Amino acid sequence: CTIAAQVEGVAAANGANAVPGALEEIAALVAEGRLRVPIAARFPIEQIRRAAELQAGRHVQGKVLIDLQTE
Repeated sequence: CTIAAQVEGVAAANGANAVPGALEEIAALVAEGRLRVPIAARFPIEQIRRAAELQAGRHVQGKVLIDLQTE
């Protein structure tokens, strides 16, 4: 499930179904430095619609991050 699926009027950008253990395997690869995750953009939570629209456009080269921290 993507964040986009949670924003009214914005369709989800993916629908992949991972096999059990896939998330743990990916996390281990990241921790070992064997997998790098490119970040395309970062948005504050107040701009979640803009982030979801960017992701839904399917032309993003990397991950779209939502910063949940408040100042």
